[in-house]
Amino acid sequence: MKATLITLVTLAALVAGGLALTLVRPVPLPRTTLVVPPASSKLVCAPMAQDGTLFVDGAETIGPLGRDEVTATGPVLTNEQREPAVVRGGSSLVGGVAASGSDTRAFVPCAPPRSGGTLLVPSAAGTDLLLVNPDASEAVVDLTLYGPDGELVALGARGIAVAPHSIRTIALSVLVPTDGPLGVEYTASRGRATVVARTDAPGLLEAATSSTPGTQHWLPGIPEGATAASLLVTNPGTERATVQVSAQGATASYRPEGGTDVSVPAHTTVAVELATSLAGEATGLHVTSDADVAVGLSTGTGTDRAFTAPVSPSTQLGAFVPGSGVLQVTNPGDADATVSVTTRTAGDVEGQATVGEHRIPAGTTLVIPLMATDPEPLVVSVTSAADVFGAVVDTTNGASIAPLSPTVELEPAPIDAEVVPTLR
Repeated sequence: MKATLITLVTLAALVAGGLALTLVRPVPLPRTTLVVPPASSKLVCAPMAQDGTLFVDGAETIGPLGRDEVTATGPVLTNEQREPAVVRGGSSLVGGVAASGSDTRAFVPCAPPRSGGTLLVPSAAGTDLLLVNPDASEAVVDLTLYGPDGELVALGARGIAVAPHSIRTIALSVLVPTDGPLGVEYTASRGRATVVARTDAPGLLEAATSSTPGTQHWLPGIPEGATAASLLVTNPGTERATVQVSAQGATASYRPEGGTDVSVPAHTTVAVELATSLAGEATGLHVTSDADVAVGLSTGTGTDRAFTAPVSPSTQLGAFVPGSGVLQVTNPGDADATVSVTTRTAGDVEGQATVGEHRIPAGTTLVIPLMATDPEPLVVSVTSAADVFGAVVDTTNGASIAPLSPTVELEPAPIDAEVVPTLR
């Protein structure tokens, strides 16, 4: 009897264990694989306050904001540009919008959408912010304003909603009633946006794109004979920043008067006037600081000023520009650099480009005149064994700076991606 009971208990335990095993579900193991993200760029080309011409090279597709994009081949020119355009392409993608009046001219580079950045302008007068959302989801942007006397509290600067595939225009003169240099920091709490500051004051037509605060910046494009060269510096941090400026002119690198130990209090924007100490030479600037700052440049040879944001030095640079003025290439390194400069008109086929080899001594700026008569749009390429930076500068009937953009083919690093079988 006892043996029978033990047998029944054992049998019951085995049956219960079997039933329990049938109810256990295996834990799904994540399936991961290494994938290489697409090496493509998305840029927004914002219009000027006046009708302009869109210059784009290296694009795969191009189209108006919120509308179908079409395939692009070679350099693309679009006249009477009145609305933002979205362009996509690889690492060689370059572009911008050029505009001109009777005594003014301007060039604003195409820029990627970002979740944040900082813009600097000499004054809020006649200046507005253009917020462009090129994505299919809403963007919400907060603005923080820094003036010469500290942070400015402005009604309407927070929670600015920008609908999908749309633009918002904000008048800075309404937000900032005072005069003086201004830094505008934007942060997207939702989505991202391309933000451009456009100025259309009397005798002045310009636009500024955003950059990221840091401790090193390179600014190209101060023209020969500049009567104005104002370095704008915004300190968004909570501690005082000290800034050093190195001027890399046509003959030498030096510390300009007023560019040593520039003290920038927290949450303020200052303007450093450098024109009188630049020896009248074409110049590029290297700005360093002991804390993260944002910088910009306002320069020119007359009443019209040209604005530019910092650029990134590279061994391969390019631009597609109207074709007049001069090409300025700066060598920020400690050794001489040899650069190859290639120019071709938009209608040229392979083999018709003009190629030249040039040596740039360490810490100096090379100046190459472009077409003097009957200028045609030019695709400009600069190749060097060492990092250089530069711009196409035009001071004919106004002033404009078209920065050279890096065009190095980058291999995106592989990333881990999870395979989800249920997704189709």
